[in-house]
Amino acid sequence: MNCKKGALQLIDSIISTMELIGDDLYDTPLELYNGSTFGKHFRHIYDFFNCLVEQSDGSCIDYCDRHRDSEIESSKSYAINCFKQLTIRIHDLSEESEMMVQADFEISSGLRPIVKTSVGREIMYAYDHAVHHLAIIKIGLKEKCPHALIDNNLGVAASTIRHQYAHD
Repeated sequence: MNCKKGALQLIDSIISTMELIGDDLYDTPLELYNGSTFGKHFRHIYDFFNCLVEQSDGSCIDYCDRHRDSEIESSKSYAINCFKQLTIRIHDLSEESEMMVQADFEISSGLRPIVKTSVGREIMYAYDHAVHHLAIIKIGLKEKCPHALIDNNLGVAASTIRHQYAHD
């Protein structure tokens, strides 16, 4: 499986997970998340994929300079539609295309190194980033939607799943 197919499968899983959450709970601040919400986590996942798609045709991608669509945080149906539209845009990416990415390591403004990368590598980055946020989302789902049929592999890296399967 290539990077795009992996990302598209993950986005399908994201949409399925969003559908488990009631509209009233989607944007409710959770103590478990220090007042953050399911919607904010989904928006954050979306931001990174969207930033990649929007900036992939340029010479340098800067994840700090990403659009943050607050409607994704508050409207589950809008968010689902955004993720569906994102899948169409990911199809058009060329994994082999080379580009640069601007890093960010300092809280105070400072030197931001620029690193050579590829669209495929950045899809991997957005994918891995999403998996970790899905792990956080799963914790909230288990607390707030204990009867929901949550995929046990939600928020677990493919390599971890393979490792667990090989040793069970």
